[in-house]
Amino acid sequence: MLIERYSLDLLQEKLIPSYAYEPFPKAARRESWLRLADDIRAFWIAQGETYLHAEWPVLPASLYMDYVRTGNCTRYQEAYFARRKALVRLVLAESMEYNGRFLDDIVNGIWAVCEESTWCWPAHLSDISRKEVYSLPDIDEPVIDLGAGETAALVAWSYYLLGEALDAHCPQLGKRVRRELHVRILDSYEREDNYWWMSFQPDMLVNNWNPWCNSNCLAVLLLIEEDERRRVSLVHKSLRSLDRFIASYKEDGGCDEGPAYWGRAAASLYDALQLLHSATDGAVSVFDDTKIRNMAKYILHMHIGGEAYVNFADSAAKLSVPAGLIAQFGHVIGDAQLQAFGLHAYRQQHEYRHWEGEEIPSLQRMLSELFSMPEADELESELELPLDIWLAGVEVMVARERGGAQGWFLAAKGGHNGESHNHNDIGSFIVYADGSPLWIDAGVGTYTAKTFSPERYSIWTMQSGYHNVPAVNGIEQADGGQYRTRKVCHEADGVVSRLTVDIAPAYPADSGIRQWTRTYTLQREADAPSRIILEEVVQLAEPSQNVVLNWMCAYEPHVHRSVIALQDEAGGVKAHMSYDETMWDIQVETIALEDEKLRAAWGDSLYRLSMTARCPVQSERWQFVLERG
Repeated sequence: MLIERYSLDLLQEKLIPSYAYEPFPKAARRESWLRLADDIRAFWIAQGETYLHAEWPVLPASLYMDYVRTGNCTRYQEAYFARRKALVRLVLAESMEYNGRFLDDIVNGIWAVCEESTWCWPAHLSDISRKEVYSLPDIDEPVIDLGAGETAALVAWSYYLLGEALDAHCPQLGKRVRRELHVRILDSYEREDNYWWMSFQPDMLVNNWNPWCNSNCLAVLLLIEEDERRRVSLVHKSLRSLDRFIASYKEDGGCDEGPAYWGRAAASLYDALQLLHSATDGAVSVFDDTKIRNMAKYILHMHIGGEAYVNFADSAAKLSVPAGLIAQFGHVIGDAQLQAFGLHAYRQQHEYRHWEGEEIPSLQRMLSELFSMPEADELESELELPLDIWLAGVEVMVARERGGAQGWFLAAKGGHNGESHNHNDIGSFIVYADGSPLWIDAGVGTYTAKTFSPERYSIWTMQSGYHNVPAVNGIEQADGGQYRTRKVCHEADGVVSRLTVDIAPAYPADSGIRQWTRTYTLQREADAPSRIILEEVVQLAEPSQNVVLNWMCAYEPHVHRSVIALQDEAGGVKAHMSYDETMWDIQVETIALEDEKLRAAWGDSLYRLSMTARCPVQSERWQFVLERG
């Protein structure tokens, strides 16, 4: 897409020279900064004051080595992120005030970051360097991963904003900054075509790393590189790489990594496209493209209510989305609904104060919020959401009883088990009622060395046995792109929303499953309560009594003879489901949650309700109806 539209010759003609490129007001341009609201300026000055004369966290070699030794990446990254969190707040505080009070601490922060032997996160070192597992980096071979890109962009934007003041305060700092950004980022970006995230190699994985790394490299390139010929050449290279990411999506814009990664997939693509737009005075712009517009709206389509989002793949059930960016994305593509959704979320996050809790600070996104947020007209009290969404590319269905959080919410998925951030979850589904979770996807725990290793599917949250899918003859779904759905059909007419998939190919042959067709239906009734229906049509090679249906629950389900009652957090019955007690034995397992990330989403525990066939099964048809009250 990008390369087809924007040639090297066009970039040479349209790219604004580095000395004239000002995507946001520099701190020395005081009129723009002084026009910001007093409460915003006071907030960021107060944030910076908390780090005045503070000690910078140390990053000893043994802490970096901790990942290889224990599989824990958190301990190093906590200190690593703390440095960057401090620096970004000091930079914004000085930009707001601009009297030099924060400059010594900013110099200390930038110098400390430049002194780090690597900006690469420990968990990525061997993967990116393509060498055997090392516990410490080779400083003669700097690599670009997510951490290196984020750090480089932070340093580049910091110097962009305060370069005049820093040059006067400490003339040698600019030379050091340029040296580190060239050696660690620009030289490597020019030299390498084999970083897997560039996606230049055939059959290479394409995921959020592509736009995330490219957008940060672009920022460094556009802000720092003074050789205009090299600058144009590397911008053109970024277009080639970003094209691979865009091409990996279907026209409907569905993200197989899940909503948690939208903020670093389509949203990072937005970061890159905004840089290209501003650096060419609008000559490079694809915001009118249908696929780009659909990629933007994916996050809206996956919204359940409040902080709840459809959490297939490595997504948490509760997300803090980049609301300001969403509003801006909606504005530039001319989508009023997406813009309103972003502004709603922005207000729920207490506007600019949401940055207090951000783990990975992004100066580009902060500056965009300060200077590029669309005007907020009077917003409706409740956001209107689409009733029916079908993303054929990733085979995800969303159906709402009404256009908001109230009423039934149903999401179901097909696809395959070779997705990026895959869980073995073909045929799984999620049900909420009035914003309360009933049948759920547990999501993902804190990343460790196991998460992206051959041991990934030893983690219970990744296994199909802990999703809302069956197991037959003790066999669960297998991982790999060949394990997928067949005969997929979606229909919606405003009254009935329905998805039908055969999930038999998601299981190894020794499961004995010839057919397992699931039909998920949200039936909206005009003169009676709406309901959700799950139908199963099953054909096994041989009769088997080892047939189990698993149902994951946020709250403890209560079984009363032939009825399963589902409650909300307050203990009120939200829904019930009848079943044939002569056909099924019921067992409820309490899953104690020890992982911090899972506990943040669900509390102390989850529940798995397992229905085991009492009689041999070979050819059967079952129906389960979920009703309110």
